[in-house]
Amino acid sequence: MNSIRIFSTLLLALLASVTRTIAADPASTASPGTPPAREFAAVEQFLHLSDAELDEIARVVERIRAMTPEQRATLAKEIAAFRAMPEPQRRHLRQGWGQVSDELRDGWRAMMQAATPERHAEIRAKLQSLPPEERAAYRQRLVEEFLAQRHPPAATSREK
Repeated sequence: MNSIRIFSTLLLALLASVTRTIAADPASTASPGTPPAREFAAVEQFLHLSDAELDEIARVVERIRAMTPEQRATLAKEIAAFRAMPEPQRRHLRQGWGQVSDELRDGWRAMMQAATPERHAEIRAKLQSLPPEERAAYRQRLVEEFLAQRHPPAATSREK
């Protein structure tokens, strides 16, 4: 339900922007390269996505909204650096993730956000030293340890 509300809000904001642009300059819709045409193209792309893909987009939007301006700038730089890499290097970086659960992905993100720069470097070095087939198990073990420390199991009445 929340993702539908986020998507609806995004769609309404996008359509309001298009409406303002058309009202300000009706001729701006005449050529296909103008902003309204691009905005409608984006909406049209959303119409062809599955519910699961739309849910993922909504989760991404939520995570972006939760970021500080500094985190957004850092992420933008990391994306630009990733895009600048040759495809073989990008493919190599993608290896080892495969299809991971939302819990693991969210746990990894929380763990890395909580980590110090030194811990980041340590984890990165370890991952780079492992063969791709061992990276997923290492990531999972780190996340499980992090989550166990973050949310220790509650004591049962017999342990009290």
